[in-house]
Amino acid sequence: MFQDLHQKLKRNQNYCLPVERGMERDFLSFTDFFESGKDPMFIIDLRSHQYLNVNQQFVNNHNKFDSLLSKFEEDIEGEIELRSLQLSHGNQTFLFNPIFQTQGKALVQVLELNELNSAARDSGKKLIEHPFVDMSVNRELLNKLPLGLIHTNRQFESIWINKKFKSLFGREIEKDFNFIDAIYVKSISQFWDKIETLNEEGGQVNFSFVIHNLKKSEEVFINASAIAVGKKHHLEEGFIFILEDKTENMHFSEEITKQNLALNQINHELDKFLYSVSHNIRGPIASLEGLLKVIEISDVQTVNELKHHLRLNLRLLNGFVSDISNVATNIHTHVNLVEVNLRDVLEQMVFFVDNIYDVKPKLNIDIPNNYFVRTDADRFGIILKSLLKNSFQYRDTRKDQFEISIKVTQNEDFHLIEITDNGIGISEKVKPYIFDMFYRGTELSNGNGMGLYNSREILKKIEGTMNIESKEREWTKVKIYLPTKV
Repeated sequence: MFQDLHQKLKRNQNYCLPVERGMERDFLSFTDFFESGKDPMFIIDLRSHQYLNVNQQFVNNHNKFDSLLSKFEEDIEGEIELRSLQLSHGNQTFLFNPIFQTQGKALVQVLELNELNSAARDSGKKLIEHPFVDMSVNRELLNKLPLGLIHTNRQFESIWINKKFKSLFGREIEKDFNFIDAIYVKSISQFWDKIETLNEEGGQVNFSFVIHNLKKSEEVFINASAIAVGKKHHLEEGFIFILEDKTENMHFSEEITKQNLALNQINHELDKFLYSVSHNIRGPIASLEGLLKVIEISDVQTVNELKHHLRLNLRLLNGFVSDISNVATNIHTHVNLVEVNLRDVLEQMVFFVDNIYDVKPKLNIDIPNNYFVRTDADRFGIILKSLLKNSFQYRDTRKDQFEISIKVTQNEDFHLIEITDNGIGISEKVKPYIFDMFYRGTELSNGNGMGLYNSREILKKIEGTMNIESKEREWTKVKIYLPTKV
């Protein structure tokens, strides 16, 4: 048979496989493999079974497998696409391995399994027992797959894995590696139902699980497909699992969800902000308009009495505009870190605020004279001014003495600044809302409800945090945490 084949090939020695667009690079690499490879190869037309070309190794070793060519042709009768075929003659076994197929033509590699095992036995190496390992081209392609691949036996013990599988687990895979023991399946009962279906009906099942990558010390989310394999595939009976890493998609989806939630929150805050701005401005303006009408019909003495109300409303408007300006400044201005003398800035802020309220508190500042913090001086000043104004505004007039105590402590992570007053305190029902925009927690409030909200947002910008402790009618303590390393 080989003689007839050889005569046909002499008439068509320059034949090569037709190349589909976009496959030129692959074809060139396979052509080089065909011409210089150490294994016998031939090109066959699957429709006519005509042999179109053979390489030199095929010519040199045809006597080993010439008798199997007829058997090979019988087995591929009617096949449009070739699969690997393992054929035996006497004590010799050959694997006809299709490497490249296009337009009804196939490039076939012929591997002598007996010879490979014999060479391995002589070298002291493990006998070759898995076609993925035997086929050098297949092994190279499977190791380049972006998908993890593992072939297991019926007990899910690994027989062969590719490089991507190792990288997903982030470790070397031991000889007795059990695939099922190494994964976390959310619903184990559903998983076993699918494996049972696979055993009974064949085909393919899909499922998801999580594995722990030891090298990166992180969870990896996997979408997997499982296929039952056996002797008809020339493989040991068991399963092939194909693993696709979906971790990045999961994180991307989580990030989109977080961004949507954040955007909804921003829109909600913006709606509330615009409504409250109009409300807070409308009140003082309406009062000013009313006062002006009264002034127009009043005598000099009455006008003098109304000046206090005019000043109060103008102060409210000015304070509100200042708070709005602080919000915009905090959002759009870069943080400017400088060394700030904490005691000096606190004494300045107390002096500024007590001039507004014309009240002198009993002040106790437990801060060294040269205690410096690295922060944004302007933002820090706004925060202190707002918090001290609260202490003055909500002082308890029933008590003999209005007191404010300020102290600082430090550890390796942060400066802790505590401002404690003996004012009216905060009720338990109000505490959950004190940092909400425009929230006013007491009837004594004549502000716009932006003080604590604004203070916390500005503090976030300089990587600080704050919380407030209080006992109603007794005291309030504000704790400001500023990072020591910025």
